[in-house]
Amino acid sequence: MSDFLTLVQALHTETGASGVAPATVLNQTGENARLVNWIIRADYKIQNKWINWKFLRSTWTTGNVTSDGVATLAKPATLKTWDLSTFKITYPGETVAYPIQAVEFEDVKNEVFTTDTGVPSRVIIMPDDSVQFDPVPDGAYTITADFYLKPVRLAANTDISLIPEENHDDAILGRALMYYGNYENAQEIKTQGQEMYAEGLVELENHQLPNKNYSRNRTGGGFEVIGGQFAFDEY
Repeated sequence: MSDFLTLVQALHTETGASGVAPATVLNQTGENARLVNWIIRADYKIQNKWINWKFLRSTWTTGNVTSDGVATLAKPATLKTWDLSTFKITYPGETVAYPIQAVEFEDVKNEVFTTDTGVPSRVIIMPDDSVQFDPVPDGAYTITADFYLKPVRLAANTDISLIPEENHDDAILGRALMYYGNYENAQEIKTQGQEMYAEGLVELENHQLPNKNYSRNRTGGGFEVIGGQFAFDEY
């Protein structure tokens, strides 16, 4: 597993950059600063490529107990987006969680919401991603749900990317080499980066997206290609 500094040093080696590889990612200038920033950018770009990366999935487990008469709970600080299909409610005095409907405010904004208290029958995801209960809770209910984390930028020498270790070196380094190749007009380095990135991204998507068949890395997989009015199935 490569930390932030190791990735920057690897980028220095792969590009044949001048001078000594940086001993820290902090307070760099000139070419070394660009190397640092390209690693940050590459890592962040990959984290942002898909909202539903498995490595960004988390569970709302704290601060999610309602109170009598309190209609809204704040979103988790690290939230990027909710998985609406995972909301569950546990009634006071019980231990079993039951599914509860979750809807976006945009889909129900024309409704008239009651101010009466009762057993919540649904949650409404507000424009600021807070969770509003309908009706207003008449007691302390436990609400759980899955959500996807905001990408996290690398900052310190020992920071480790959220991207799983078996995939992140080639994907991040390859993407950073592409940035270097563009900046320096170095086509060979850019091509090298494209190859590394493409291979690393395939592995990452196969492991970290909801892809039961690993279809990008297996023979005998099924996929459908649709173009205009024509559709083809290949097996």
